[in-house]
Amino acid sequence: MLIWITSEPGIISQIKADPLRQQLDAVAQGREIFLTDMESGAASFSSVLSLPYLLDTLVPKLAAAADGDPTTSVE
Repeated sequence: MLIWITSEPGIISQIKADPLRQQLDAVAQGREIFLTDMESGAASFSSVLSLPYLLDTLVPKLAAAADGDPTTSVE
């Protein structure tokens, strides 16, 4: 599982364009998650208020990424 935590505009497209990323097993197997700006903030703050939100949104993404089907959308 690979979880990208970023809120910088345009960085996701730069990450996806990096040729080294394509060599990662997590990418080939569909086990990659890009957090939204809100999720990235919640992960960064890790407060009693932000963690419940993060868990509510991240757990379904983790389940989708871990289902063994690389074509499953993890958005």
